[in-house]
Amino acid sequence: MRQIVIRGVGAVDLFASIPVGIRYHGETFIVISSSSSSSEANVSFSCSGSVLVTGATGFIGRPLVTRLVELGCVTRALVLPGDPIPPSWGEKVEVFVGDITNRSEVEESLRGIDTVIHLAAMVGDWGEPSSYRRVTVEGTENVLGIAARESIRAVLSSSIVVYGDRVGREVCDEETPHGRAPGIYTRSKQMQEQVARHLEETEGLVLTIVRPSNVYGPGSVPWVDKVSEQLLRGYPALVGGGEQNAGLAHVQNVVDIFLRAAFLPQARGRTYNACDTLDITWKRYFGDLASILEAPRPRNIPRFIARISACLCECAWNRLRLSDRPPVTREALNLVGSHHRISSDRVREELGHSVEVGYEEGLQTVRRYLEESFLVKG
Repeated sequence: MRQIVIRGVGAVDLFASIPVGIRYHGETFIVISSSSSSSEANVSFSCSGSVLVTGATGFIGRPLVTRLVELGCVTRALVLPGDPIPPSWGEKVEVFVGDITNRSEVEESLRGIDTVIHLAAMVGDWGEPSSYRRVTVEGTENVLGIAARESIRAVLSSSIVVYGDRVGREVCDEETPHGRAPGIYTRSKQMQEQVARHLEETEGLVLTIVRPSNVYGPGSVPWVDKVSEQLLRGYPALVGGGEQNAGLAHVQNVVDIFLRAAFLPQARGRTYNACDTLDITWKRYFGDLASILEAPRPRNIPRFIARISACLCECAWNRLRLSDRPPVTREALNLVGSHHRISSDRVREELGHSVEVGYEEGLQTVRRYLEESFLVKG
């Protein structure tokens, strides 16, 4: 049985050449915390349990599964039929093909599992409301309901979108109430959290909620793929000048938070924002992407025009029952047009998380990804 040891400031001095995070040292996994606390934390716990990851082939799921395997965890991945399986998983990951909307398949996938990290959900700012309810809300009720019944620890992937219209208007920490939802994605994530908390209160579910912010990195659809398309086509990408904080988080930093949420006992019953809290604006980030792509500098659209356009587009798309996504939505505008002040104090103070991948290093991972996608000349 391998042990994970969490060490405080002394460990940072001792392993100064190793990036902060979960790393292997001999027969022990060391979780190095850069906490400034003067007290020496030295808490050990085993990583011998089995973990199920739903949405395992997704943007966050793939690197999360990789890290779980590196930690020596018995790892099972719940994937949809037809999902491509990363060749690197090999025999190290047990692949279970199923759908979270099918309760019997969920029940079978959770058999013998100690911890479930639930990532699967509908993602996007436009779509059929019934699909969001069926997958994100009812699917979560299936996964977490069975987890509660079988005494399986659960980590739920939510999102900072649950803060609704409070994003951009105030500092959002984990005690900030849900705000008014601008669209179906936000509403579904708010309902998902409500389902989880209800199961925690009534069925004794052992629950931790993680709320990622705007997650970028290799494979990020909204913040790399879609933005790259906009920039290459010369479409407006900035709203109101783009001087707002972008609330970015690199995917590897988010993975680190999920691991801590899953294995540290003090995370039980808690909610954590996952944001790098960088001083990076939308103008800077989109400009850096444009430079990587050798695309024109990002164009700007005034805020009031963007709001009117979003309302008109959504009304037209709903009236005409168009299935494709409108050019702009209120949901997207609430993120890309907002000044993000997302507090990450709690996850640093309680779980010892610190940013492993900084902004410049994060951009390099995006550059390599875009080169491999043939959008950038190598």
